Amino acid sequence: MSKPNIWLTNVKTNGYKRACCYLYRTMYESRRFISLYLLFACGLLPIVAQAQYLGGVARDRETGQAIRAASITIGNLRTSTDASGRFGITGFISFPATLSVSHIGYEPVSLTLYSAPDTLLYLSLLSKTIGLAEVRILGKRNSVKDSLWMREEYADQFNFKPVKPWQALTLAPVGIGINLNVLFASFSREQKRAKILKAALIRDEHEDYVDRRYTKALIQAQTDIPDAELDVFHWFFRPTYEQLLGFSDYDLLMYIRDKYQDFSTRREAYPARVPGLVGGP
Repeated sequence: MSKPNIWLTNVKTNGYKRACCYLYRTMYESRRFISLYLLFACGLLPIVAQAQYLGGVARDRETGQAIRAASITIGNLRTSTDASGRFGITGFISFPATLSVSHIGYEPVSLTLYSAPDTLLYLSLLSKTIGLAEVRILGKRNSVKDSLWMREEYADQFNFKPVKPWQALTLAPVGIGINLNVLFASFSREQKRAKILKAALIRDEHEDYVDRRYTKALIQAQTDIPDAELDVFHWFFRPTYEQLLGFSDYDLLMYIRDKYQDFSTRREAYPARVPGLVGGP
């Protein structure tokens, strides 16, 4: 029996061991390099960008009142002030950074922060001075067209006819029937609201008719009433809509003259001023 070649066996074994040792040293050095790289990167990360909190309050420079809904911007972060003028921003901020504040009616404010402040920021905004050019509006109201427009615009409300409870009753060969839909509609909240709206529209239309015919200019043209008494006379002797429907233009002039004669002779019997006017009791 022949002996194995020991030299060849040793060569093969030693070569395999050397290869394994080289591979192990390479992996070990790579692991140390990766570990050092991760430590270095993690150490620099807080220096480049770090999560910070910025808080503050925005106030009017002249009055000191809190400014609500002011826009606060720093980098890519944005927020707005609350009802008390306070704000807070949390995020990654790279310093130096520019903080911008803006609000409608105030001059914008910008300031540069070189590091995270350790106290609240107090922002003072100065109100804008807005100059408006003079605007003159000339026009003449056409009350008749206004009334016609109201009738067309609110045709459904003017033509509204409320449903009566007895309209729910119907006669049938076998007796009396009740339409529950009609019955419920007669007591519905929608019908009540429609009736109130129609009454308000008609009342406004009647008042507008009285205003068109019974004017202060007409009173002054028919009397020598002083300006101090005009408001009281115009308010106290204002005719109703039903009265004016029965008045011709001549009847209205005679009505004004008769009432003024009584007003001038018995002034103490009438109010000293119109209730509700500024300066009244």
